[in-house]
Amino acid sequence: MATDFSLRTYGDVSRKEDVVLNAIEILTARETQIMNLLRKTVAIDTVHSFLVDTLRTPATAAVEQAADYTARDLQTPSRLTNIVEKIVIPFKVSRTQQYVQHYHGENELSRQTRKALMDWANAAEFDLVRSTLVSGASGTTPKMSGLIEATSKSTNHTSHNSGTTWSATILDGLMKINWDNSNGDVATDLFMGSFLRYVTDTFAQKTNVVVNAPNGLASLVRTVSSFQTSFGTVMIHTHRYIQQSGDATGRVLALRPEKLAIAYLNRPFIDTNLARSGAYDFRAVDAELTLEVNNQDSNWYADGFDID
Repeated sequence: MATDFSLRTYGDVSRKEDVVLNAIEILTARETQIMNLLRKTVAIDTVHSFLVDTLRTPATAAVEQAADYTARDLQTPSRLTNIVEKIVIPFKVSRTQQYVQHYHGENELSRQTRKALMDWANAAEFDLVRSTLVSGASGTTPKMSGLIEATSKSTNHTSHNSGTTWSATILDGLMKINWDNSNGDVATDLFMGSFLRYVTDTFAQKTNVVVNAPNGLASLVRTVSSFQTSFGTVMIHTHRYIQQSGDATGRVLALRPEKLAIAYLNRPFIDTNLARSGAYDFRAVDAELTLEVNNQDSNWYADGFDID
């Protein structure tokens, strides 16, 4: 301890805090790539229906000369449905909080509105990927069937033995199954968590390209951005919501975006007409939407992979 009685800064509460103006970092990651990737359409009811149809199984259609035509069975479309989900981020900011000055230099209501829009986008992306169908009957909260559930069938959902190592061979095999089960419109975009993306980057058969850079420097690209199989090329994406900490095994979701859509009953807006009974402003980011799947067979999902 100092004994020279010099006045030091420690413990001096009158000091101005060292906060940099306009330097507030949003630490939560934003994840909206699938929302941005899929096309947008319109829903006109809380139960959103869409129709799919098939051609007859290919076979010979040869007939004898001068023979009478024989009519064959015809098929009508089958119906797929999903539930419209209401996604809302409400928030209140007191009038006093808006009057006082802040280091960020903004009106706090405006800043919280901007944050709520980001929160809404994250929440919508999360349910778009992971939500499971809830009807909304008997007062329960309705939820859409998200991508993992809505695109899955017995023929395109593969659960490997827990701890199976993700590999290029498995990806090749899954794409072959995808081609066999679909009409040739196979998945084009592959989504996975960080661990499986790391494993994907170690796939051995890569095109190693050394790019000459200015000043004689060179860059060796180690990552895999696309993977070419005999049945199509898929783009590789890392996604935060495909893999969550509570998931026991690794997951991979393969999509063909043109066969999917986000159907809005009510597009996102900021609702300012909320009841207020005090000195605050009450706002909400509000929207109603669901997932439309025009062809389940063009997508696939696999789990059971090792993630440790």
